[in-house]
Amino acid sequence: MENIIYPAIFHKQEGGYWVEFPDLPGCLTEGETLEEAYTMAGDALFVWFSDESQKKPQPSAPSEIRTSGEDFVSLVKAEPHESDEAVKFRAGMEIENGLREKHLNKNQAAQILGVDRSYFTYLVNGKKTPSPEMAKRIGLLLGFDWEIFYGSEN
Repeated sequence: MENIIYPAIFHKQEGGYWVEFPDLPGCLTEGETLEEAYTMAGDALFVWFSDESQKKPQPSAPSEIRTSGEDFVSLVKAEPHESDEAVKFRAGMEIENGLREKHLNKNQAAQILGVDRSYFTYLVNGKKTPSPEMAKRIGLLLGFDWEIFYGSEN
C-alpha cells in the first residue's frame, strides 16, 4: 500500500479522544490517550483503504477543515496496528503450528528448551512474552521468525 495520508479531526472527550476523517464518512476510531488515538487513527485509515473497492477521494487541505472547542486537525498516515492481544494470539498459533510440523508436544518442546512446561504453556496461551533470547530459541526450534512475539513495530 502506498503512503496514504489524510487529515483527521481529533475530538477531546471525557476518557480520551475520538477521531473522524472528514473525507471518509464512517471512518471513525477512538483512544484513551492522544498517542493511542493517533495509533488507532492510522490503523482505521489502513483498514479503510485495505478494501480495494473503497474510492480514494482527494484529501481536504487541513487549513480548510473547521473545528470547535478543543478539537484539532492533524494529518494521519495509514499504518496497521496490532494490539498486544493480537500479537500474543498470533505467536501462540505459530508455536502450535511449529509443534505440529516438528511432531513435538509441549512437554518435549519445553524439555528441549530447558524451561518448565507451565512456562511454555503460558507462552502458547499468550499469558507471557518470552525474552528475546528465549524467543530466538523457540523460533529456531519450531521454524518461525522469533520477532513474531513482539509485533510489527520491532
